[in-house]
Amino acid sequence: MEDPSVIGNEAPLVTEDTLNLGAQYAHPLTADLDLTLWANYQRIGRTWWDPYNVTSRDPVSLLDARVGLASGNWTLTAWGRNLTDEKYNAEFSPAASCSGRSRCDTVWNSTTGSD
Repeated sequence: MEDPSVIGNEAPLVTEDTLNLGAQYAHPLTADLDLTLWANYQRIGRTWWDPYNVTSRDPVSLLDARVGLASGNWTLTAWGRNLTDEKYNAEFSPAASCSGRSRCDTVWNSTTGSD
């Protein structure tokens, strides 16, 4: 982009910091049956959606988990993602009114989706 007004801004769609922590615990329940527990915590930092740093997503914390039973040549696994039911935007698309313009000055209301 050759717009000098974006020099020094954070790059869009790039999170400056991300943290992942994971743990796994395996334990034999019987001589032929094993239990495995797994958890993963992910912290995704602030993400700017545009090169002008007008619109961003606040940091997000996510928790995933899995539990499994295994014996011989079979495994049964149950898993869940985003177990805390964190609401967040995974992506962003500018308004149709911004199409064809080099810069979109519209600020969207995150509750109503209107400007």
